[in-house]
This record gives sequence, C-alpha cells and structure tokens, in this order.
Amino acid sequence: MNEEIFNKNITEPPLSIEAVPDNETSLANILRLEKLCFPAEWQYVDGEEYFADALSDPQSINLFLQNENDVIGYILARPHHLAFEELIDDDPLLTRSIGDRYYIETIQIVPDEQGKGGGNTLIVAVCDEAKKRGVTQFSIHARTNNRLHETIKSLFKEKITLVRPISSWVHASGEPYEYIEWNI
Repeated sequence: MNEEIFNKNITEPPLSIEAVPDNETSLANILRLEKLCFPAEWQYVDGEEYFADALSDPQSINLFLQNENDVIGYILARPHHLAFEELIDDDPLLTRSIGDRYYIETIQIVPDEQGKGGGNTLIVAVCDEAKKRGVTQFSIHARTNNRLHETIKSLFKEKITLVRPISSWVHASGEPYEYIEWNI
C-alpha cells in the first residue's frame, strides 16, 4: 500500500456560520459571491444598493458560510411581505403571508464548494436565526436544475405546507422552479 496515499489527510476543514456585519468588506464579499455563483443575467442590476439595504435592514437575516477563514457562501432571508411586493408581477399566484414568514431571497455557494453540505448548513442556520426572532414560517422559489427544491423538501419533509411548480421562472432565464413553503 502506498504510505503517502494512506497517510494523506482527506478531511475537509469545518464549515462555520457567521452573522454578516454591515460593512464594506461584507458587501464586497456578497458581490464577489454573486459574480462567482450566478450568470450575469441573474445578478441584481442594482446589486450594490440592494445588498447594502439588506445588510442595514434589521429585519433581514444575512449569514456567511465560512471554510476556515474564507467566505464561501451567503444566504439572505427577508420578511415575506417584502418579497411579495417585489415578486407579485413575476409570480401571480404568490400570496401575502398570514402571520410572520421569512422568504429566502438568495443562497450563494462558490462553485468549488457546492455539493459539500454548505447549502444545507446555510438553510438550517437561517431557519434557526428566524426561530430566535419568533418566526417559524418560510418560503422560497427553489431551482430544480440544481435540485435545491429536493434539498428543501428533504430537510423539512413533513413540515412542507405548499409546493407549487413554476415551469419558467423569469429571474432564472426561464428555468423551472418550485415555490415552497414550510413551517418549523
């Protein structure tokens, strides 16, 4: 047996979650991740202003995923009623939520780190933070091509309250999506 292969450390560094501070470095990291994770046509035209507003809004939940000291992911969740106001023209079946609900606006994981559990870690962490704020209802428009919809349904199984397919989501160049709601 080749000793070098046998003794090689193949463990990945641990992932950690950090609340995103409202500062220039955080904004730069979010914009960097957006460019790495999404095609240009999916990125916010006013990304700098949009994410700066999200960082300064105390209702928003902004979390970074870190691999040691490197920021490798980001998640943004906002009150559902804010998403409703922005998305009602694109999803006419979207309804105002009854009670408090968080909408997961974006999940970004650098391509080299995708498929290693970071998305699950971010989704669970954002739900935990919302629960600390007294909110236990969630919604998302989840991609089907990258199987995010399956991740959500697997994580929350019997807690899913609504799944609605969308054959062509305007914000993703016509990709199929699912709109999903769940409670924890």
